[in-house]
Amino acid sequence: MQNTTDDWPVDFPGLRTHFLDGKVESRLERLRLQDLSPGELVVRTMYAGVNYKDGLSIHGQAKIITEYPRVAGIELVGEVIASSTDDFRIGQVVLVHGFQTGIAFDGGFSRYCRIPAAHAQALPQGLTPYEAAVIGVPGFTAAMALEHFESCGIQPSAGPIAVSGAGGAVGLLAMGILSRAGYSVAAITRRTELPSSLLSAGATEVIDAAVLDLPQRALEKARFSAAIDNLGGTMLSWLLRSMKDGGCVACVGNASGNTYEGSVLPFIMRRIQLFGVMANAPWPQRRRLWERLGQDLKPDFAKLIPHVKHIQLEQLMAHTELQLKGQTSGRVLVSYED
Repeated sequence: MQNTTDDWPVDFPGLRTHFLDGKVESRLERLRLQDLSPGELVVRTMYAGVNYKDGLSIHGQAKIITEYPRVAGIELVGEVIASSTDDFRIGQVVLVHGFQTGIAFDGGFSRYCRIPAAHAQALPQGLTPYEAAVIGVPGFTAAMALEHFESCGIQPSAGPIAVSGAGGAVGLLAMGILSRAGYSVAAITRRTELPSSLLSAGATEVIDAAVLDLPQRALEKARFSAAIDNLGGTMLSWLLRSMKDGGCVACVGNASGNTYEGSVLPFIMRRIQLFGVMANAPWPQRRRLWERLGQDLKPDFAKLIPHVKHIQLEQLMAHTELQLKGQTSGRVLVSYED
């Protein structure tokens, strides 16, 4: 490294995932810099967001990691402590997500990371490192969906935007970002203990997902101008049937399954648009949306922070086990800061 500090330890903690004897095994290890995938930057991790995909990865419940061993964690915010490129300087805070981070490259579940400079982004103006970490992949996903809604001409006056899986991180950030942009949000959840907290986070109404247990019609009452669906399955089917004329549905997750039963009627009779969102956006869109997330789409963090939980690296396996069972809520960060 051409530009470097000398204050990192010989070894440091990380959660490393292996494929041994035909099964996935993740464990805390003491890692050295040379153990990590290559990159022009050495970053001291400050925060790593914990996503559903990470839980699937480290528990071996889906084939996500492409090569073992791997440090998972698809997103991180941290400080550059060594750089061999003029694009980033020592002491600069960067955020990293997408580009196969935690999948083909080592990710955020390590106190120190080596990052390809082409994968890193300077901390956006208007955001602190902590705020950027809270937004992370879930907030960026919601911002991508919102930008598409805007391109379709959906304005706040068109009616509420539905958010399924509202108790999760994407739901939480979607509520904060959509409400900041002036939209009313219909939060959908099966968890009866959550309505008051969802309203405090930015929802204008809460819908019990038990509506899916009622007799289903080919077209439901037209009630939403758009929707962000985290679940797939029967929820996605119901949302498509519940859109107003010209509505848009963003498919961003598959927590309830990879398939759904559908009909052409919502597309023909109500001109519905269904599109997918993956947070690994091209750089022009990435820079544009992160700039907005520090400005006109910046959520009210006073409402979000009560729903943000901090855990230590050694708590990660236990937490993600509960997450995969649907027993967690809100945004969770592995915090390396003292």
